Amino acid sequence: MQKLIPSKKLTILIISILVAIAVAVALFFLLRPSNGSDDGNTRKDEVTDNRAARKKIDEIAANLNVSVLRYDDDLFAIDRKQIPNELRRLTKKYPLFIDSSAWHNERYILQISEFLKDPYIREIHQDVDKTFPNMTKEEQELKAALCIYKYYFEEASIPTFYGVVAGIDPSAPFVLYAGNEVIINLDWYLGKDYKYYQDYRIPKYIREECDKKYIPLDCFRRAIAYRHLPRKTPITLLDYMIEEGKIVYFTELMFPEVAVADIIGYGQDKFAWAEKYQADVWNYLIENDLVFSKDEDPIRRLVQEAPFSNPFKDSPGRIGAFIGWQIIINYMEKHPEVSLKQLMMEENSRKILDQSGYKPLK
Repeated sequence: MQKLIPSKKLTILIISILVAIAVAVALFFLLRPSNGSDDGNTRKDEVTDNRAARKKIDEIAANLNVSVLRYDDDLFAIDRKQIPNELRRLTKKYPLFIDSSAWHNERYILQISEFLKDPYIREIHQDVDKTFPNMTKEEQELKAALCIYKYYFEEASIPTFYGVVAGIDPSAPFVLYAGNEVIINLDWYLGKDYKYYQDYRIPKYIREECDKKYIPLDCFRRAIAYRHLPRKTPITLLDYMIEEGKIVYFTELMFPEVAVADIIGYGQDKFAWAEKYQADVWNYLIENDLVFSKDEDPIRRLVQEAPFSNPFKDSPGRIGAFIGWQIIINYMEKHPEVSLKQLMMEENSRKILDQSGYKPLK
């Protein structure tokens, strides 16, 4: 006959088991990889936690094909002895880049010929091809984000994506949005230490964004997001901060598993600074009557790309975008009835600020 455990020992055993379970659960939540949802934005959990949303996104994925058309490769592969005929052929696939009459335009033919023969351009294209022998990974990430995009914006059309090599023009954007086309300057994604970035003295804070991991993010934050913003031009610093905040928030929903530090374009140390000192920055804006300022100087210092946000020497650039994003999160958490579409089109920045209750604490 099995010996019975005395009740006191049984109680101790049960307590020990419960404690062990509690510790295990606590460790699980502490050590599991974060998807960034601890920033207060509960909306981005909708597509991961909501069964109906996941089903709809899966249905979208089953009917969606995404590819990046490599204009750069097709252009560099043409027969140099038959440029007019080759341009005539390519204009059918790339009317965005080659006019239908280009094939018999002698000046344009000469420009293309010189471009293709340029040793500097040829070297950059070779380096692009080494970095991007294919774009399968980027296409998969774009597709996943576009499925979520179609979930939020059912009526929106899916853009056509193109990869180009323009020759590292410091004035050229990383990504350009034209009509329903997204043009990706692949020569901006060759790694922060790429030799020609240094030869051109591209600032370090810009070179840090020259990583191919940012391509899918850039297609949204530098291009697609803008098709859903009001046509009204921002006027005050608050207008600019709210617009930038909307873009970060929009992109965060499209990439729910990506750390928001990457989405906003900060490293972890810069993001930590922004979190720690946002109250000081906000108080500075209030005390100096800058929130509703129309002066270009604070807009340039606090919203545009820069190594830091003057006068905060140790800060990341674009601290205004971070604060705008925080205001948006507060607003959307307090107003669950407001859709992403409604948020993006809201023109009244003052309304968003007032109804957000944004009051960062030190």
